[in-house]
Amino acid sequence: MTPEARLAALGLTLPEPPRPHGDYQPVTVHGGIALVSGQLSREGDGVVRGPVGPATAPETLARAGRACTLRALSTLRHELGGLHAVERVLHLRGFVNAEPAFEEHSRVLDTVSRLLHDVFGERGRHARTAVGVSSLPSRGLLEIELTLAVARR
Repeated sequence: MTPEARLAALGLTLPEPPRPHGDYQPVTVHGGIALVSGQLSREGDGVVRGPVGPATAPETLARAGRACTLRALSTLRHELGGLHAVERVLHLRGFVNAEPAFEEHSRVLDTVSRLLHDVFGERGRHARTAVGVSSLPSRGLLEIELTLAVARR
């Protein structure tokens, strides 16, 4: 089953690829490695906002993770011509807009990790880094970056 078919089976659709808000590339591919620029927890015209605290609902964390992941996959599909070109997800880096007392940054990335595994199967298993930050653009709750091995063009 293709990654796009797995997304459809999950009832998910990719948004339009986001345009950069600055002077950078959304995806850089070199030597079989793709780096996806940071994708914020945007849903349509809105943003799932932080900061995260101990009382933040799990559903809010899941929405933020899903929004970031779908934006990253949309950007990647646009650059590669399809998600079939992904050979392996290598690394996920997440920046969590968190209150100073918050200590479960890694938990915020769990939805992203599960979704990558659901879409790519075993090729979606990856290394991961979770970092707490004091703010993100548009007061977003989460921003992610992906590093992937891709088929050479």
